[in-house]
Amino acid sequence: MKKKVYLAQVNAVYGEGESASYLSYSIGSLAAYAWADDKIKETYELCDFIYKRENPEKVLESIKDPFLVGFSSYVWNMQYNLKLAALVKEKHPQCLILFGGHNASSDSADLARHPFIDILVHGEGEIPFRSILIQLEKGEDLDDIANISYRTADGDLHTTQKQAQPDIGDFPSPFLEGYFDKMMEDENMKFSLIWETNRGCPHMCAYCDWGELSSKVRTFPMQRIRDEIKWMAENKIEYIYCADANFGILDRDEELIDLIVESKLKTGYPQKFKTNFTKGREEFVVGLGKKLMDHQIGKSPTLSFQTLNPTALENINRKNMNLEHFNKLIALYASMGITVYSEMILGLPGETYESFTQGLCTLLENGQHKSIGVYPCELLPNALVSDPDYMEKHGIKAQLIPFSQYHCTLAEDDIQEYSYTVIETATMPREDWIRSYMFSIYIQGLHNLGLTRALAIYLRYEKDVSYLDFYEKLIEYSKTSPKDSLLNSEYSLIEELTRGATEGENAFTFIFDGLGNITWGMEEHVFLNFARFVDEFYDEVASFLEGFDIRPDSLENLLTFQKGIVRKLKAEKIELELDFDFYNYFENIYMNNYEPLLAAQNKLIFYDESPAQDWEEYAKFNMWYGRRDEKQLYTNAVDKIEVTFD
Repeated sequence: MKKKVYLAQVNAVYGEGESASYLSYSIGSLAAYAWADDKIKETYELCDFIYKRENPEKVLESIKDPFLVGFSSYVWNMQYNLKLAALVKEKHPQCLILFGGHNASSDSADLARHPFIDILVHGEGEIPFRSILIQLEKGEDLDDIANISYRTADGDLHTTQKQAQPDIGDFPSPFLEGYFDKMMEDENMKFSLIWETNRGCPHMCAYCDWGELSSKVRTFPMQRIRDEIKWMAENKIEYIYCADANFGILDRDEELIDLIVESKLKTGYPQKFKTNFTKGREEFVVGLGKKLMDHQIGKSPTLSFQTLNPTALENINRKNMNLEHFNKLIALYASMGITVYSEMILGLPGETYESFTQGLCTLLENGQHKSIGVYPCELLPNALVSDPDYMEKHGIKAQLIPFSQYHCTLAEDDIQEYSYTVIETATMPREDWIRSYMFSIYIQGLHNLGLTRALAIYLRYEKDVSYLDFYEKLIEYSKTSPKDSLLNSEYSLIEELTRGATEGENAFTFIFDGLGNITWGMEEHVFLNFARFVDEFYDEVASFLEGFDIRPDSLENLLTFQKGIVRKLKAEKIELELDFDFYNYFENIYMNNYEPLLAAQNKLIFYDESPAQDWEEYAKFNMWYGRRDEKQLYTNAVDKIEVTFD
């Protein structure tokens, strides 16, 4: 009788109603490589993948006579895996428990912490996993297998030698070998796909657990890639997340984009392709992004900085592109109608409140008005930033914070996952961290999502009011407004939730009333709450703007334009009559081509062919699905706008 092997990679479920999740790519890759070996086929039975986040007690019932259960672990499933593994060990004491993935410790620490774990795999898992099965079948010691830790028969903990990551050219594809066929039969789940065309990262960023692997970029063969794209089309895969660390670092990546586009044109699939674009080849990446956007298959291309503070950059082993070059690229993308996404990380060593907030505003100054994402720095287990000596050197303090992802359904009585998040450094005390995070929420929720963007840009260009000054004053105005005001109530909520996160009491995402049974970010709530009470919001903002020297007629028109471009419920057509050409004024600024505001009577007509009928629908389609394409604003589709001059 063959020995039964179970592999578990439980992923988050997105949305509600028609549930969506990712195919369990990591364990599929392990299985494809291991069961290509004839001896393993003869000795071991690969049982159904464990991929649903169900009650562990229920999952335990489906695990029959296991010889080995392997778990692929990351921040979103580590606690679930530990709970299920402990239950398996309790019911089946002779079963071997194996852990791997990014959250597995780089030494034997997880074995010491969790006595029910028998084996750890460090780094890439295909070769160690197959070798472990072969050695176990032979009854031989595991000591000759590189990149693992294990518990010996005497109970000792042993870590083997480290070896460089292997070439991957002959690794079989889990898609093409049929390892996801059974999952694809699940009628209750709609699957997206994690895809690799290469592995490795040449960078050594301290906050990232790619850097710890220190591996060169290695590629999968082009024929495998062509066949996998064909498989995606045949299986009607709508969404692909390409997990390459630096897509665009290789010249052949243009051919990959061409193949994706060709497949969509011929078959309709895949419909969306998202990846992590490389830095340092921006012109090349612009071309890739344009091809994707031209065929409505691409997500927003990324031009990320993480920090603009020179000290913090040195501390995290990172270099950024020149800001002047960044400015030109933003304008170039804008001229092509493409929204660019930039990332910043809060809590990096060396960063201060002043440098962080000024860094965000520097991005605005250089044209990044539409899409900035701010992420609290996490202490990933295998990243340099989580090293105790590094933490002590930079005064890093962290908090275990409940973890939940954007736009996910939270299961009842689910096992809580946690993120170990930096909330203080030697240069950023906790109170400054809170202020910085709240500032970032207002930049994202008000400026990037468009509620006050036009106001801030106008004041910057016409009254020389810096973005930093504008948003610090707006935040202070909200804080000191009457308790029953919309601005104060939202400020108070965001402050409460931010402080709660730093104390480990709540996550950074929440289920909010009236927005469905899925999680939303704080900046999304800021936008959605103010858009929901749009008249009250702009009445209060108008009072705030009285503190600036704006001519009454200009202010009235500016507020009419700003309020008018926010997408409304049930509105198929919106008309704005203005005395100034604000539309072209702002479009020129987005393309780094400032021209003075023209005084001229004009009418803007916005159309919405399928307006949301309630706020839950509005949030889903205009915010979740559409924020990268500015679906929350009418100005996102120029061909749907009529500009007429009297």
